[in-house]
Amino acid sequence: MHRLFNPSTTRRRRILDGPWDFLTDPEDDGRDAGYYETFPDETDRFDVPAPWNVDPDYYEYEGPAWYRRRFELPQSGTTRIAFEGVCHDATVWLDGEHVADHYCGHTPFEVVADLAAGEHELVVRADNTRDERSIPKPGADWRPYGGITREVVVESVPAAFVDDVAVDYELDGDRADATVTVAIRNEGESRETDVSVAIGDRTSTRAHTVDPGRTEVEFEFDLSVDRWSPADPTLYDVVAEVGEGDRRDERREKVGFRSVAVTDTAILVNGEPVEIMGVNRHEDHPEWGHAQPLRLQELDLGLIEDAGMNAIRTAHYPNHPRFLDLCDRRGILVLEEIPLWQFDTERFERESVLDRAKTMLAEMIERDRTHPSVLAWSLTNECENQEQGVADVTAKLAALARERDDRPVTLASNRYHPNGQKRWGDDRCLPHVDFICANAYPGWYEPGDYANVVATIREDFPEKPIVFTEFGAGAVYGEHTREAQKWSEEYQASFLVDAIETFRETDYVAGFTIWQFCDTRTDSRNFLKRPKVKNNKGIVDEYRRPKEGYHRVVDLLTD
Repeated sequence: MHRLFNPSTTRRRRILDGPWDFLTDPEDDGRDAGYYETFPDETDRFDVPAPWNVDPDYYEYEGPAWYRRRFELPQSGTTRIAFEGVCHDATVWLDGEHVADHYCGHTPFEVVADLAAGEHELVVRADNTRDERSIPKPGADWRPYGGITREVVVESVPAAFVDDVAVDYELDGDRADATVTVAIRNEGESRETDVSVAIGDRTSTRAHTVDPGRTEVEFEFDLSVDRWSPADPTLYDVVAEVGEGDRRDERREKVGFRSVAVTDTAILVNGEPVEIMGVNRHEDHPEWGHAQPLRLQELDLGLIEDAGMNAIRTAHYPNHPRFLDLCDRRGILVLEEIPLWQFDTERFERESVLDRAKTMLAEMIERDRTHPSVLAWSLTNECENQEQGVADVTAKLAALARERDDRPVTLASNRYHPNGQKRWGDDRCLPHVDFICANAYPGWYEPGDYANVVATIREDFPEKPIVFTEFGAGAVYGEHTREAQKWSEEYQASFLVDAIETFRETDYVAGFTIWQFCDTRTDSRNFLKRPKVKNNKGIVDEYRRPKEGYHRVVDLLTD
């Protein structure tokens, strides 16, 4: 199941987990050869969901690859085929017909078709090539996983079915003035039918004419609610229905009611300052890559909570929706972002790049806006923010985010350098966000100390609180030196403690997220040559074995 709860009790559903026919296409001949009509006989078998780079035979492969899977439908009718994630450029054929294109490896897309009973063939071309227009760009400091990395779900639905459910609200004490918008997709003829919404213990039903295409129906509720908070993560069921009898369709979501605001020194949840104490977490593991099973997601969150932390920055892309369900349930705060990592004006100006970025941001917000754990939307990470062209793009992305949702907007800047080559005041993008996410590594990549970093940011932006979103030091698991030298566990542990103590004693620092939770695979072609081709700044290693730094953080935050 791709969610922690059943998203519909009316739909006949099949999840296409397991082996698919698979072959790589390094010369990109598959389209001209018509693989979507006649799949080659000589193929491998590869499990879905999984990135192909977890297999030693394909560990370094970057390029297009092809998948095929046959499935049976017991009866004819409208069929929804949902892809939760294909890295990064996906093209889909159904029974030899081209039915979908999608760019972004971490947001969903779907195909809706009227299919006959019997066997059908699904063919997917997945391409993780990074080039001058790709997001992420070549050299991004994480493993460029490719393939069908999240679930593929086949659902039988009525001709008119619930396509989406959105919940907007304003809070006044324990009252919520809520608007639930039900989007209905109708593949048949116009008809009048019942549409209803249940939220908490309230239900509203009305007759509505559903025309072909997409129709939105709004419901207003005045609710008495218990607010969601990290200490008390209360969730409510939202159930939307359309139709009657055997033509009834249902879609379920969960929502938590809370407010988020920003002052010049703090981030407020329900009007109270919250101290963000967390980690950056890549969806990465030696066996699963970022196609992670539930048990691993729960293990990671358990280690994070046991360390006294309450927040996660999803570096650097939208995480699996089930992981966000877990954060909702446990009261873990989330900073979520799209993979605009170290872009400059020239890259943004290339054909389709800005459109791709805007689509990624819009799809992330649409998918995750009901999650109360998501505290803010992060637009970019370590881009060339001193350039006016990057600032212009940032302004457009910030406007899009605010149009789609009322959460705060932020981005991660690394405009610090002790010799004055960089200054936070040179950052032309930070005026467009609500609070500052700062990435800085004094004492690791460059000389300096965090007290100086804190002071220089505040000098340039006195009206915005700061979250230190990246800081840390590398440590090879099991490396111990008497002198606490670089790359030892002792060096990392002392580094983290000194930095966190500096942040926590500064009243305008709203929190921190350590770089990073676990050691992760990186790209061997990256300009940063890392020991064992891993980013070793994790406070646990790639197999989740704690380092000394993890234990020191536990002592510091749970004392």
